[in-house]
Amino acid sequence: MTFRAAIFIAFTTLFLVTSAKASKTNAALSPENIIQQEINLNEMLINIHRLQLDFLDQAAREALQEAQQALNISIHSMPEQVSDVETAELLTTLTSLWPVVNKHITWLSTIPASAEAPPANSLLRVLAKMDRQLLLLRQKATNTQSGSSKKLRFLEQALLMQHMTRDYLSLMIAEQNTEVTIASQMQLRALADRFGKRMTAFNDELSEHPHAMEPVQQAHAAWTFIHHSFKKFPEQQTPDLVVRYGNRIVSKLSSVHRMF
Repeated sequence: MTFRAAIFIAFTTLFLVTSAKASKTNAALSPENIIQQEINLNEMLINIHRLQLDFLDQAAREALQEAQQALNISIHSMPEQVSDVETAELLTTLTSLWPVVNKHITWLSTIPASAEAPPANSLLRVLAKMDRQLLLLRQKATNTQSGSSKKLRFLEQALLMQHMTRDYLSLMIAEQNTEVTIASQMQLRALADRFGKRMTAFNDELSEHPHAMEPVQQAHAAWTFIHHSFKKFPEQQTPDLVVRYGNRIVSKLSSVHRMF
């Protein structure tokens, strides 16, 4: 092998390794992957609230563990180093919080159902901080990767459904008739109205799409069934219906996202 050929192979190998690392970094920090992490994190929040309402809820325990496992895998796929200082700080905070959260959730989900439910306020605050870090990471990733907003709208709608479910359950636990809870209830109804308008727009837009039509219509039908739960809250409270049909909506919208 000539010296020139050896140099060429070395540079080619270096280029391929660098490109692979960059692709992994870009993939891990893509808006799509970050939204999926937000969905998994909010799934954990939803099921923690379900356990706060009923510590005997075995389905909530299992769903909590599934979301924990999914987020654990994706957190460990995040790049260890990035060139942007602000992104690096967000990643450091996110990954430093996760081991504590991960251990706490494992403990929470395996406590015997016959035991007394432990307080979860500290865990919820840490998860809320992680949720904030992911939002900021997504905003930075979106700014650097233009043209992805339209593709992500179904996944963003799925995340909005989870936010509403999370807030619905949280308000059931909170002290009622305070200024804060009344304001939060009004905000929840406003989010529900916005969600409903988007679902109607999706349903109209894809009413004749050969593949997306069916899951969009199914998601729209599920929303029609629980929309009144948000409009009539807190006078009427139907957490089981909101969780069940909210999960169905998230699943259907996620499947639509994968089609585009």
